[in-house]
Amino acid sequence: MSDKVQKKRQQDAIELNVEKKPLQKSGNTDDDEYDYITQPPDGGFGWIVLIACFFINLIVDGFLYAFGAISEDLKNHFECSEWAVSLVISLACGFYLLSAPIASALCNQWGCRPIGIIGSIIAAISVASSVFSPNIYIMWLLFGFIGGIGMGLVYLPSIVMVGYYFEEKRAIATGIVTAGTGIGSITFGPLSRFLFNIFGWKYGLLILSVILLLCVLCSAFMVPLKPVRKRRVLQLKEIEDDVFPTTAAAHLLNEKVEAATTVATSSARRSNPSIHDEAAEELLSKRKRADSAISTKSKRSIKAEDAVRPCYKDDVLYQGDVTTLPEYQSQPDIPTYIQETTKVPEDGNPKGPSKPFWDVFSSMTNFEVLSDKRMIIICLANVCSMIGYYTPYLFVVKFATLEREILQSSAVFLLSLIGFSNTASRFASGWITKFPYMSPLLVNNIGLTVAGISTLLVPFCSTYSLLIIYCVIWGGFIAFHVSLSPVIVCQIVGLDRYSSALGLTLMFRGITSLTAPPIMGAIRDFTNSFDIPFVIGGISFLTSALMHFALMWMNRNEKKNSKKVDDQTSADPVAVVA
Repeated sequence: MSDKVQKKRQQDAIELNVEKKPLQKSGNTDDDEYDYITQPPDGGFGWIVLIACFFINLIVDGFLYAFGAISEDLKNHFECSEWAVSLVISLACGFYLLSAPIASALCNQWGCRPIGIIGSIIAAISVASSVFSPNIYIMWLLFGFIGGIGMGLVYLPSIVMVGYYFEEKRAIATGIVTAGTGIGSITFGPLSRFLFNIFGWKYGLLILSVILLLCVLCSAFMVPLKPVRKRRVLQLKEIEDDVFPTTAAAHLLNEKVEAATTVATSSARRSNPSIHDEAAEELLSKRKRADSAISTKSKRSIKAEDAVRPCYKDDVLYQGDVTTLPEYQSQPDIPTYIQETTKVPEDGNPKGPSKPFWDVFSSMTNFEVLSDKRMIIICLANVCSMIGYYTPYLFVVKFATLEREILQSSAVFLLSLIGFSNTASRFASGWITKFPYMSPLLVNNIGLTVAGISTLLVPFCSTYSLLIIYCVIWGGFIAFHVSLSPVIVCQIVGLDRYSSALGLTLMFRGITSLTAPPIMGAIRDFTNSFDIPFVIGGISFLTSALMHFALMWMNRNEKKNSKKVDDQTSADPVAVVA
């Protein structure tokens, strides 16, 4: 089928199902036959929103990652140890990640624009007021704790808005926004150092806080979409409820449908040997995931006030290519996909005005997802990777100046090199995973392994040239882990439980970020060298890679078991269907 014919059919389906009518009151008699949905424009004003989110990522992440270039000034001013000054950025990064469930819930309750504006103001004021801290302890509170929460409240809405405004072009939009992180790393290190050298650390930090305040302007562009009405499509689960109301009958229907799908897959493979076993199993897996997502959808219609709440969409925080998701491929058009992946919980949370908040907060802090052993491995692997993640950002400039006698004006550009290679790899990661056998999990594992080995070798980098090579390699390969982690999580748990799994992953990362940098700083204080922190960082990356390789082994065994069941089913298909 040609692309033109397929697009024409999709457009016809959209025109038949979506009604561009003004919002009506919830008392209409046909409420049960219609849902309200927000359809991303995938362009238009969305590009303006995308640019605003790009600058938020550039400013917030760039500011945090540049701390290693200016921390020595704070250490000298407060006359404190390495672990104490490291705790400032540790608190900021930790609460920046830990605030994700609260930020998501607030965005669902009040919208991304007000939360982003409030977060920007909190971050800017807390960083500016930290200049007047009489000691390092107040710096922990203002810059670290309050500033970290503020930056989390402005960063999370920027990620939500990408999923809110882009669907088919999500991968491109995500690549552009996350490039802001890399460009921020390239620019903010030298910029911070320049400001501190010219104006001193206090006025330099005040200027950086004013730059943080610019996120208010960026957040102002986060305009919510207007919902449109779409006729509800009767799905398999609803047919079961209407035709087979008993649990036994519904279970029987599920078994027959799954058996028929298995027989069809096996027959196709026998009639066409070019279809590989792995491909057939992947198709069956996608079908089961799609059916599972549909079966959990509430039968209650989606109201207009709920349609505009971004975090009711299962995929709003997904940063990969949405078109590759089984849930997307199982639907005839985009509006139907949005309709089926927009879920408003009916039970389990308090009723009333605060319900949208608790719906999302409870979802992103749902520990039941850890009943899957693979999710436990993912969380522990992320703990290991985060142990060493901030070590290069915090210590590579100090390592170069204090232990390799490299000029500070030259050493600060090592952070820029990390940002440059990191940006390039983030764009390349999605392209690389499209190669045969280069799954996101495998690319992630390769990135962690190379990052770990290169970090282990940092103590042997005796010249500026070798440190340049290290920063380029580490920044490039660690980007695979950062950019592909959401895709891996979604592949493991499915889109229906993705927000819960992502929330727990960020929680584990945040807790590690609170503890790892000050521990590394304490080790440096004790040994008077940065060698051991880099060695520990390298070991942590390799340990995380081993855990992810164990995940690959578990997935392979699961496929083998599925193949055995499939072979047994194909041996006597009539008996199974009957």
